Amino acid sequence: MKAPRDSHFLGTEKINKLLFSLSMPAFIAMVVSGIYPIVDTIFVGKGVGALAIGAIGIVYPIQTMYTAFAQMVSIGCASALSRSLGEKNNERANQITTNAYILTLIISLLLMVISFFFADKLLYLSGSNEELIPQAKKYFFVGIWAIPFNALALLASAVFRAEGNIKISMVTVLIGALFNIALDPLFIFIFHLGITGAAWATVISQALATAFSLFFILSHRSVVKFERRFLLPNVKVMTSIISVGFSAFARNAASSLFALITNATLRNLGGTVALTAFGTVNRIISLFFLPIMGINQGLQPIASYNYGAKQPERIRQVVKLALIYTTLIGAIGSVTGFLFPHFLIKLFTKDADLISQATFVLRLQLLFFWTIGLQTVASTFYQALGRAMPALFLSILRQFIILIPLILLLPRFTNLGLNGVWYAFPISDFTAFLICALVLWKAWHHLKKNESPVK
Repeated sequence: MKAPRDSHFLGTEKINKLLFSLSMPAFIAMVVSGIYPIVDTIFVGKGVGALAIGAIGIVYPIQTMYTAFAQMVSIGCASALSRSLGEKNNERANQITTNAYILTLIISLLLMVISFFFADKLLYLSGSNEELIPQAKKYFFVGIWAIPFNALALLASAVFRAEGNIKISMVTVLIGALFNIALDPLFIFIFHLGITGAAWATVISQALATAFSLFFILSHRSVVKFERRFLLPNVKVMTSIISVGFSAFARNAASSLFALITNATLRNLGGTVALTAFGTVNRIISLFFLPIMGINQGLQPIASYNYGAKQPERIRQVVKLALIYTTLIGAIGSVTGFLFPHFLIKLFTKDADLISQATFVLRLQLLFFWTIGLQTVASTFYQALGRAMPALFLSILRQFIILIPLILLLPRFTNLGLNGVWYAFPISDFTAFLICALVLWKAWHHLKKNESPVK
């Protein structure tokens, strides 16, 4: 049996090499993870039609809320786990991991029950109309079974990443993504299951990813392990996980709330074409956004471990590199969205009205996408250090504090109408960028003095 790799290299290896070695597998995993929902949407669009794309867009905010709960536990666990390993406290690390898995199962089962009994209300709140509801319900009811598998696979990936085992974290993500891509055409075109087939592909692929991750931990190949004495839930440990991870929950919850409000607004102002355009654009933007999150996933264990090991200079170095890489990716997204929007949109549909609407929306949403890198790095930085309140503020700043009010106010109190919704995106992006830059600059000032990076 191969012995697990120790995590001490997170505090000794050169930062540029370390960030690259941790971020590249995460980058690959996140790109593939971003591609598979796009491929999913392409297959559904080709095999079922434009209404099915709109139906997936309707279910998306609800799925985002499920992800919010899963990331609350996984990111809170990863931060606490890396800091414990930096302090050489492996017993604490095992306790955190065991309790995180218990907490994930409890939350997932509760979400499944709520989803089964309140499906119609959830879909209506998500913006569904009479035209989209039949397809949306087919996709939603099957997708409910994926809730625990998605959450457990996400947690496992975070645990492996936190202990520095980034390649296994990547494999866990790739299993879910690649099997989903492979099963989509089989279920949609060969078995003729339509949009239901796309949902079953997700359930099965995430179940396989979960099975792999559990085998890896239970076979003692992981740095951390489950311990029977920690199976009884510890309220203090779970509370600490939730307090740090709540910023991730808030960010995803804000994203879900923003999608709910946006869908409802688009339903009233633009109808099915606007809803479908918004869903299509979201899929494209995720392709650019997920590599940025991949770099942030490489940043987190390095910052957390070195915070526990009391090495602030290494934190400063890794934050600087992460800012450079994520801003570069964001700039590529902005340029691509401005120059080649038609090409991207035509991957999903041939409908002329939809192409025209989605092209306009994509250009606006990617206009200031180059600012997203700094916003995400600032939030990840505070999450990594276990600083709940600054992480929470930065996580909800763009979507909850700025974007949602703009979406509600611009169409109502200006003559922009539907365009008010679209213009809200670049305004919120740039405003959030300025505020995040000020907050991160303050932390950077303390780091340069070799002081504690937050007060």
